Amino acid sequence: MMNEIPDCPECGEPFENIFDATDHLIEDGEKPFDVELKLPSGYTLMIGSLLRTLYNYAGIPEKIEQITQDTFGMLYAAQYDTSQMKGYIEDLIIREQMSELDEELAELLDKKPNNDESGE
Repeated sequence: MMNEIPDCPECGEPFENIFDATDHLIEDGEKPFDVELKLPSGYTLMIGSLLRTLYNYAGIPEKIEQITQDTFGMLYAAQYDTSQMKGYIEDLIIREQMSELDEELAELLDKKPNNDESGE
């Protein structure tokens, strides 16, 4: 486990994890920190996004298993340029996008409007 992350030296904001700390250091308008690993066949693996996703699902072993297998499959497809693996990669990209959409929709449905006085 990582040592405690110090609070921001400028404003004193505390951080729960290294991702929050690095996000805080990024200037407004800058892209989030996300190292790109260029792979053969035109693929790019976004290392920062991968690590954030693994961190976010640390308590859900099934998701970690799926993410690591999907990543390994993408690396294999990028290295060997197999048409069979390309189809698999396209499916995993679609599945991931739909999963993110499902999570965003669930989050929106869980939120109640602030002006809802009826309690519903």
